[in-house]
Amino acid sequence: ELLARVLDVSPPGTSSAPAAKLAPVPRVPEADVSRLREASARLRERARQGEVLPNVLAFAAQSFSRVALFMVREESIVGIAQIGLAKAGGPDDAALRDVHIGVRESSWVRKVLDTREPVRGRPADDGDHRLCVMLGNEIPSEAFLAPIESANRVVAILYADNLPGRALLADTGALEVVVHEAGLALDGALQERTLAAASDARASAAAAQPS
Repeated sequence: ELLARVLDVSPPGTSSAPAAKLAPVPRVPEADVSRLREASARLRERARQGEVLPNVLAFAAQSFSRVALFMVREESIVGIAQIGLAKAGGPDDAALRDVHIGVRESSWVRKVLDTREPVRGRPADDGDHRLCVMLGNEIPSEAFLAPIESANRVVAILYADNLPGRALLADTGALEVVVHEAGLALDGALQERTLAAASDARASAAAAQPS
């Protein structure tokens, strides 16, 4: 898994030889390694409880003033949760659920969905500015967006900035690892639910058989 590669260790039962198709390992400051271990453990523990995304949001809020999560639904992204948006006049959780924008409107969102890679930069088009206005009364000088993938598609997007201050964005290496781990946790939880449903179906079928 990506966390093991960042920490320069191999998970049990895996080869030390590099795989043919591995995601790039983000640069992670040494000081963030312990936070990564803790975050990864929490994600694994809480995957079954449906708390993966709240954990990503909380981790991001340790480094950024404002963070928000959006679900990808057909042709739009829709707000679901936030921390700190009110600092720059933005919506609370309830109001954020009314925030939505087309997936092709914002250059930030387009890049995230097209490349499945994080994006960091200034607002580049009207769609970026529209998204910023929906999130508050100010336009950030820079924002960070990252995809959260599950079942081989982007299911959510994390947004972060430092409004209302003007501090430069923090290093995002640790957060990128946590976002990747979140996707693995979501996949694991989905697989467990699928296996449990199949087991229940087999048990029901066996019980229905005449004795």
